Formats: sequence, structure tokens, C-alpha cells
Amino acid sequence: MDNSNQVEDLQQVNATLTQDLEKVNFAMEEVQQRFQQQSKLAAIGQLTAGILHEIRNPLNFVNNFSRLSISLLDELKEITATPETMDLEELNELLDMVETNINRILENGSRAERIVQSMLAQTRTDETAFAPTDLNQLVDEFSKLAYQGVRGQDKTFNVKLTFQLDPAMGEVNIRSNEFTRVIINLVNNACYAVNVKKLANKIEGYVPEITISTKREEDNIEIRIKDNGTGISEESQKKIFSPFFTTKPVGEGTGLGLALSLTTINELHKGELSVESEKDLYTEFIVRIPSKLE
Repeated sequence: MDNSNQVEDLQQVNATLTQDLEKVNFAMEEVQQRFQQQSKLAAIGQLTAGILHEIRNPLNFVNNFSRLSISLLDELKEITATPETMDLEELNELLDMVETNINRILENGSRAERIVQSMLAQTRTDETAFAPTDLNQLVDEFSKLAYQGVRGQDKTFNVKLTFQLDPAMGEVNIRSNEFTRVIINLVNNACYAVNVKKLANKIEGYVPEITISTKREEDNIEIRIKDNGTGISEESQKKIFSPFFTTKPVGEGTGLGLALSLTTINELHKGELSVESEKDLYTEFIVRIPSKLE
């Protein structure tokens, strides 16, 4: 009889523990989802500063070439006002200049439009399909936006951005809104590493540099983001992609950026995100994904 009661008690305790464990797991999933959402929102917020800076360049071009074109049109009006003395050679020269200006306006207007569209894509949650994407353009634009986002928070920060983009890259089938967050996160980390090293003032003549390269291989696409910053110790490299692990001081990092990037590359894009680093010398993150994704 006693054994029977003990068994029933154990079963009840086990059932209670199971329910409690399910509640804890559910709560942890909710917390992780909140952190993930906050991480995405933080990336969007940082991008805003970069966009405000980057979008000024094409808009300045649009305004300047528009003013030049108005001036040229005034000259054209003067020439065509007296057809009998009109110099056709001068007329054609002015028309060529107007055409050149309009093409520059279109080029820079398109650049501004791409920046805005990229920002809107980051705020949408309904874009879940893979689509052919100009990978070099994405890497180039979002690396610059990430860098300008850092500069938006610290005007004294400067880094040499070096691009080595494979001209044969072309379009790659990816989830662009997710992929851009990976680029933003990796460039942000690189900016942080070189800035910490710069502020330490340990190396005379140190120039912060981030090298971003792409390469199309037979079966894979490769992206490398390398900085000459503080580097990562061997011990930290083992845990660098673990959720909530961060080498940054308390309050300066959630430890989710690289974990989310790993999920995006390894699970969503069926690829591999890895790191190579040497303490105090460099860190290089390597993204590899299949060149053909369904």
C-alpha cells in the first residue's frame, strides 16, 4: 500500500515537474523571440543613421546636376531664340551636356531609391521568399550603411573600407532582408574591433581597416569580412556563435547578433558561417552558401 502511494506521489511530482519545465521552456522561447526582435530593431535603428548620411550624397548630386541642367536649358533658349544665327555645333554640345546631366540625375536618383527600398525591406516581415539578388551591390551598400551607422553615433570614428568584389558574382538566390542583417552585424562587429584597438593607442600609426570580399566558386558563394582590430582569443572563438555570449562589456552587446547570423546562414541558406582570428592582429568572418538555392 505504501509503495503504491509512493508511486502515485512520484508520478504526480513528475507530472508537476514536466508542466513546470514546459512553462520554463515556453518562457525562454518568448524571451529569445523578444531579444531577436530587439536585435533586429537595433540593427534598423543603427541603419537609420547610416541612411541619413548615405542618402545625402546622391541627393546632392541630383540637386547639383539639376541646377546645371537648368542653366544649360537657359543657354539653349538663348541660342534657339535666333535660329538664323544659331550655331549647330554649340547647340549639339549643349544638348550632349544636358543628356549627361540627366543620366547622372537618373543614376543618383536610382541610388537613393535603392537605399530607401533597402530600408523598407528591413522593416517588413512578409518577405520570406528567396529571390535573385545582386549580391555585390547588397554587400557594398549595406557595408557602407553599417559603417555610416557607427559614424552616426561617433563622428570621430573612421575606418578604411576596402572592397574586393568578384565581377563574376552576378545574382544569387537569397532572402535579402535576412542576409543584409548578417552583413550589417559582421561589419558592425568589425567596426567595434578596430575602434577598440584604435582607442587603446597601443600601436603607433595604426590605421583601422576592414576588407570586404566576395568570390563565386563552382558550387559556392563566399563572402569574407576581415578587420585588423583586436582579434578574438581561441577560447572565445569556441563560444562566439553561442546565444548571449559576447566579448563586449556589459551593456554594449546582447550576444545575439552572431547567433542570429549563424541561424540565417547555416539553417536558412544551408551554408556555413565561420571565423578565423588571431588575438591583437585580425578577425575574419567567412560566409559560404550554395550558389544555387531553391
